[in-house]
Amino acid sequence: MKPRGDGASGRAGQHTSKDRPFPRRHLFLLGHMRSYSSVLSHILGSHPQIDGYCETHTKYRTRFDLWRLHSRVRKLTGEPLDGDYIFDKILHDYPLARSILSSSRTRGILLVRRPRDTVRSIIEMGLNYSPVPWHRDFEQVARYYETRLAGLLRLCELLRGRVVFLEAESLLLNPREVLDQLGAFLQLQSPLQQEYRRFAHTGELGFGDPSKAIAAGRITVAERDSRTAVSLPRTLSLRLQNSYDFWCAAIRRSCPTIHVGNGVPAGGDEKSNR
Repeated sequence: MKPRGDGASGRAGQHTSKDRPFPRRHLFLLGHMRSYSSVLSHILGSHPQIDGYCETHTKYRTRFDLWRLHSRVRKLTGEPLDGDYIFDKILHDYPLARSILSSSRTRGILLVRRPRDTVRSIIEMGLNYSPVPWHRDFEQVARYYETRLAGLLRLCELLRGRVVFLEAESLLLNPREVLDQLGAFLQLQSPLQQEYRRFAHTGELGFGDPSKAIAAGRITVAERDSRTAVSLPRTLSLRLQNSYDFWCAAIRRSCPTIHVGNGVPAGGDEKSNR
């Protein structure tokens, strides 16, 4: 049984490896930068049945690389692996072997945020936190987003039957509905909570959201970030919206979608956990 550290929802007393209802599985959060993936990763990693909370930057060329994942998660959490799932977050087109994707022990969550707000947020990250030059280049960020959406469709098709699609904005607008549906998909024995713990590398660049927002310890929607006046050229905005509409429609045809009661607005860029 694993103690939980400083989070609002502890693991202690909830679950042990002896209670595992199925063989240990691997859970991949498949998204793109600035898709609220850090807050969802922390929520998942705070659950007693899930080990891991951030990007490990593992390249999965063969099934043997899953052992590298186990080792990295142990190191990043500083805790033994006693959950039902080993978790990793993948935001780039790293190798992900077909043998892993086709395994009955692999589960995936596809996470996509709307394009205008995504690109603005990446540019803001580049201006305020990231030393990576292309994070400040509109065209290169746009190509990253378009290429990543195409890659997510390919992953969705290979994971068919073991993957769900989540529009990122839904997590902020309807967190209880979203988390309950994710919990049912993962067959969790207790609900996912809106509060999450801080881990060893929470807030560090390279492991997830480097801003102060992730330190809130719960899903938040705050005022618009006014530090920068990032505005997309209209032609680029239209191009990205067309790409989003095309690829997301294809993803919805390939896998179940997390449905929520209220629609997701087309605009607006909330300052929130990323």
